[in-house]
Amino acid sequence: MKKTLIIILLLGLSALLGFYYLQQTKDELADNTRLFFAAAVIGSEQAQDYLAPNIENKEALLTALQTEALITKAEIRQVRLHSYKRASVLVDLEINKKVTSLEAQFIREGRTWRINSLPAFTVLEQALISNLDADQVTLFTTQGKHTFVIQADDAVQSGNIGDAVAIERNLIYFKAYAAEETAKLLAITSDALEVEMSGLHPLAADVVYFQPQQNSFRLVDKQSLLVGMEDLTLYWQDNEVKAVMLPENFLPTNIRVLLNTTGFTSISHRQVTLSANTSYLLTDKAAKQQYRFTSGQKLSFKPTDNGIEATFPDSRKQSFPNRLYLIPDHHGQLRVETLKRGTPAFTPTYHGHLEIKAAQGALLLVNEVPLETYLYSVVPSEMPISFGAVPLQVQAVAARTYAVAAMYRGGFKQYGAHVDDSVSSQVYNNVPEYAASTAAVNHTQGVIVKYQDTIADTRFFSTSAGVTANKNEVWHDEASGSFPGTAVPYLRALSQLRTGQLPDVTSEAGAREFFTQSNRDSYDQNSPWFRWQVEMTAAELTAVLKQYLPERYRAQPDFVLTKAGDDFVSKEVAAEPLGKLTDLRVIRRGAGGNILELELVGEKGTYRLLKEYTIRFTLRPISMGSGKDVILTRHDGSTLANYTILPSTFMVFEVKRDSSNNITSILFQGGGNGHGVGLSQWGSRGLAEDGRSFSEILQHYYPGCTLTNIY
Repeated sequence: MKKTLIIILLLGLSALLGFYYLQQTKDELADNTRLFFAAAVIGSEQAQDYLAPNIENKEALLTALQTEALITKAEIRQVRLHSYKRASVLVDLEINKKVTSLEAQFIREGRTWRINSLPAFTVLEQALISNLDADQVTLFTTQGKHTFVIQADDAVQSGNIGDAVAIERNLIYFKAYAAEETAKLLAITSDALEVEMSGLHPLAADVVYFQPQQNSFRLVDKQSLLVGMEDLTLYWQDNEVKAVMLPENFLPTNIRVLLNTTGFTSISHRQVTLSANTSYLLTDKAAKQQYRFTSGQKLSFKPTDNGIEATFPDSRKQSFPNRLYLIPDHHGQLRVETLKRGTPAFTPTYHGHLEIKAAQGALLLVNEVPLETYLYSVVPSEMPISFGAVPLQVQAVAARTYAVAAMYRGGFKQYGAHVDDSVSSQVYNNVPEYAASTAAVNHTQGVIVKYQDTIADTRFFSTSAGVTANKNEVWHDEASGSFPGTAVPYLRALSQLRTGQLPDVTSEAGAREFFTQSNRDSYDQNSPWFRWQVEMTAAELTAVLKQYLPERYRAQPDFVLTKAGDDFVSKEVAAEPLGKLTDLRVIRRGAGGNILELELVGEKGTYRLLKEYTIRFTLRPISMGSGKDVILTRHDGSTLANYTILPSTFMVFEVKRDSSNNITSILFQGGGNGHGVGLSQWGSRGLAEDGRSFSEILQHYYPGCTLTNIY
């Protein structure tokens, strides 16, 4: 009896101990679960102490749980022991005031219980709600499309962008970014966007760009952002733009022109003074300040450390931190008193409105103007009015095409512009408007050149030598830097002869035969630049090369090569590069006969110049202070002294030597003026005289292209 009682007591004690152990284990599992979620939510490294080393998607899990305000409460519903080493905990998480249950699987490692498995968490940043269908939502992100069952709150609305968290296939959390619809995008820099009505907006490092497309959306890159775009939406988080929604379409009706100083020497103005021929407004749109002035009243502006200081007509001064707008009434024009343009010099006036922005201790001046109005001044600045109606129409279409392409290209976007007003883009407002050029613009309103579905590259130049050049044999490839560059099907070497056969100008014999003859029946033959020649003494050319060979190397080191052993490499050019000049050699010619590569040989070094621009800007036919002008003679017998650039590389040369084989002089004979790619302006005049229409002339110079109207 006594023995039986002892056994019963032992069994009871064992059961009691087992119950105590079981409860203690369950408490430990519950505590570990609570402590894990508490640490994970605040991003504490201690959270990892509660996770098994081999748990799947650990980083995604911890990232999800750190999402701001994701989990506000974690309550243990049930703890179950499955074996000595395995257990599970059912936990209720309060997310957005809704309870979501999930099961955490535990494994015992030594004396410690660790979470071995949790339902899959998915974190999606910058997620666009692209589609809602009953209780399902489709999110569009940089990783693709994701469809979930909706369990989140009312922020799940079509078009919203924000951060999302899903458990398995259930969307449990969505926090939309603050959204701001913008008036107009003015400038684009590496780290900010400037918007017309609200100023500068910093970009997050991982900002993404979306664009509507046929009832859906697509991801685009930053290059798709265009200055002048309206109806963008910016999405904010932590005072940074996390996402941008672009408009579905952009019609380039206005162009923004960055104005240079007098002489086109700089875009940075130290001071700007202007007036208008009507009453006009001075507006700081971001600060919602506005001032009105009458016709003829002058305003002056200068940069300050904090923005712009304006001096009003009554001498009162006012400081502004933001971009300023000068807007004339009743289609008036603004007159920039501190600028001079043209020959003879005049003070230019501008249609549209002007904007002034402080930048790096100076002022930037931008003119926004309707595209067609812009062309009223570009066309006569680029082509003489005397060329006649059809060539002016050709120039108008080429200039419009260039301008529209520039809008999409974005080369001046950091300045809040599409183009500048110099030869870097197209010369603008360097001559007054004329009725003939305005009529040409109006006659071709909206017409541009396209190749297949893209805007054509409508390069143009003054005069051909009777043949044009391949684009890839004039410019290097911008992406790779290689030369020759990438071929363009419609910008290729073509004969510009009315009659007669073009010789093989890729050979030295053919080039000499062609470029030294002035009686060729060419569309360009009436241009004074159709043929030209210039002779320089060895001393004159050596002095020029001493100055400009090192300079061109510094400007474009990949295209000024120095002989090193058996190779030619890019290396610093010595201050005395050649010493005595001993020879010049053509190494390569293009399909149009233009020199691609020219070798200069001297006692101290041998060099190769690549590309027509490098050659023309190095072998300048100018006097370097010898007291004797270098004279260039043109096709019509006219002469020019010290012309600042070699007219073209469609040329040959004769090296003249004395009885001791020393170079005495070099005679350059060539034709044309400019790079030689695309449209010849003088050639268009010749074609028009033959009765060709503007469309026929454009298709002659850009074969395979079509004309279309952007409006």
